[in-house]
Amino acid sequence: MRDTWYPVLESKRLGRRPVGLTRLGRRLVLWRDAQGRPVAQEAACPHRGADLSRGRVVNGCLECPYHGLRFAAEGACVRVPCDGDARPIRADLRVKGYVVREGLGLVWLWWGEEREELSPLPWSQELPEAGAGACTATLTWNVPFARVMEGNLDLHHFPFAHRRWAPGMGTLLDPYTARLEGDVIHTRGVLREDDGKPWNGRSGFVAEIRVLFPHLVLLHFGELTRAMAVATPIDAENTWVVFRYRSGLPLLGGLVAWFLVRTEVRLIQPEDYALLRDSEPRHPAREDFHLVRADAGIALWYRLYERRLEAQRRTLPPAPAPTAASG
Repeated sequence: MRDTWYPVLESKRLGRRPVGLTRLGRRLVLWRDAQGRPVAQEAACPHRGADLSRGRVVNGCLECPYHGLRFAAEGACVRVPCDGDARPIRADLRVKGYVVREGLGLVWLWWGEEREELSPLPWSQELPEAGAGACTATLTWNVPFARVMEGNLDLHHFPFAHRRWAPGMGTLLDPYTARLEGDVIHTRGVLREDDGKPWNGRSGFVAEIRVLFPHLVLLHFGELTRAMAVATPIDAENTWVVFRYRSGLPLLGGLVAWFLVRTEVRLIQPEDYALLRDSEPRHPAREDFHLVRADAGIALWYRLYERRLEAQRRTLPPAPAPTAASG
């Protein structure tokens, strides 16, 4: 999905040294310039393909570990040691860069056409911020992006996939609503006992999930607890997931958030990961499923996903054949 901000790294992970990572099918290097601003560029040195993430930052520029060429934040090569400082530097000796911003304790990369004015970071006023009262974790899953997002919208799996941690949780999802407003999918449901009676407004587990298409999830559990999950494709088969809990409980909010995140990492997420990783087909379309009423949010997401993919296929030029870089 293009024309979207994707988180690629936690801000606290980006210090003085360059960081190499793969996101959105690209091998990238992230580093900070002399003012401490994040920079994202292709990791392959344009000279002979060395991995720039193995280099270092010198005087606000990124230095290649192989031959010492230095690149400014905007991508231009500013030094070629073997040629000396007097010789002019070739204009084509530059590294491709990407627009990045910092917010909510994350480094976000713009994936799409460059414009004079880019959209603001998504839901920056609504998502739980990092810091006191919050706890964040990241995971790398061998699960395609669409499957991860499908799992994020699934409420009625919990009493079965996680039965050890939720004994006695009801299996009836009622009431349940799912609707689409622009690029936002709104779902709200109550998991309760199937006693044949209308919901009394008090019993059961109430959850509200909103998804800002394609990849950002905001969850409310009660009045005091909020959670977010954001998925960024690493490549066609793997996805980087960042999630955060924030509790508004006075004094103990940070401890509560830490406990919820640790519970997710150690107990809940491994079970979700195994189920999503082994689901077939790995790259599904809506017609591969026989969805039920409780999957209405998932159906809305796939409808948007397929429409956007088709629109991109009509407007984007064919991708060039990949070439191997030597180094």
